[in-house]
Amino acid sequence: MNQHQIPQAHRDALLHILTIGMAASALRHEYGTEPPCWVSVDFCGMLLQLNVSVSRRADLHCPNVLPKSYSVYVPPCTRAAPDSLEQLQMIARDLEALLPGLVAS
Repeated sequence: MNQHQIPQAHRDALLHILTIGMAASALRHEYGTEPPCWVSVDFCGMLLQLNVSVSRRADLHCPNVLPKSYSVYVPPCTRAAPDSLEQLQMIARDLEALLPGLVAS
């Protein structure tokens, strides 16, 4: 791997998060046509930054509840935290919890 490439473990975690985000977008609520949550996943390759936002349908009418958001820089970005892989894995686990039975652990 050269110093300008994203490490393989980080790429795998990013792909997993993107896959879960797409699965969440395709999921339909048991009693209606809207999914129980909306997941927005954006990876900016120029900044090497992942941004994820999760809005739950149940929270739409609660003015005090904000969407949950995550932001992680990945190596080789100089802003990447030493535990960026762990942060990505935590995001994946949080997203998997929103989609029980749909995503294999």
